Amino acid sequence: MKKGMLAVLVLAVLLLAPAGFAFAQAPDPTVTLTIIAPDNTALANAPVYLYDSAGKKYNATTDASGEASATVSATGLHDVLAVGSGYYILSVINVTGTTVSATVNATTMKKVAVGAPFAVEFNIARGELSAVKIPLKANATVYTDPGTVVVLEFPATVWGFPYAWKLEKVKYDTIETTNSTLKITVTADTTVSAQYSKVLVFQVLPTWALIAMISVIAVACVIVVAAPKAAKHAIEAYRDATRRFVKHKHTIDHSGQSSQAQTWFVRRKEFVRRSDREDW
Repeated sequence: MKKGMLAVLVLAVLLLAPAGFAFAQAPDPTVTLTIIAPDNTALANAPVYLYDSAGKKYNATTDASGEASATVSATGLHDVLAVGSGYYILSVINVTGTTVSATVNATTMKKVAVGAPFAVEFNIARGELSAVKIPLKANATVYTDPGTVVVLEFPATVWGFPYAWKLEKVKYDTIETTNSTLKITVTADTTVSAQYSKVLVFQVLPTWALIAMISVIAVACVIVVAAPKAAKHAIEAYRDATRRFVKHKHTIDHSGQSSQAQTWFVRRKEFVRRSDREDW
């Protein structure tokens, strides 16, 4: 009887435990990477970034042996971006457990040299994680795994003042396109060139923005012209509001007759100028 009651009690605890108790969850995955530079040496003291499928970014830095570790919040595919001097190393790893180790070796990769008239910022994405757009700077080389798809997205217009830079075309080997987005299957070393033309801002602004700018300039001109007059009127109004008053003082001589009146012209904290006395 007692054994039966004990079995029932144990069964009840097991059934109720998920609802009443919090079991320890598995720790977040830790990823350890070894980065090999294009010259087949360890990429030391370099920033390394991991991006999960939601675009969340994790930072790490390699040590003298090229190793870096980061704790991520989810399993699955992750972009790996290592930043060297004048180049990037872009790869993808699959995080499948709580502890993952991987080597990213640029010597086995193909390179995509990205050029532009200036260090324009563009986005790059690997085909496995096409929704994750990673910002890079042009005039650098991107090393990536052969046979993979990369998508490069250049800004159509780069704004400055008084100039802007408008994208004219993108060249990929012998192919030219006016589209700002370029999709490449990397099977060999290749070169991508984004060509921009320098124009005045007014030439690329939409009509509504141009009208708004002209309106702002016109209002500013009116203010500049009207401000001195408004200031002068304000000063005159202040002077009128604080005009002097006259105080007469009579002295009596011994004969009982009034002597010459003495007059003071008084303004707030100052004497009235001689020219003002003529009004009285």
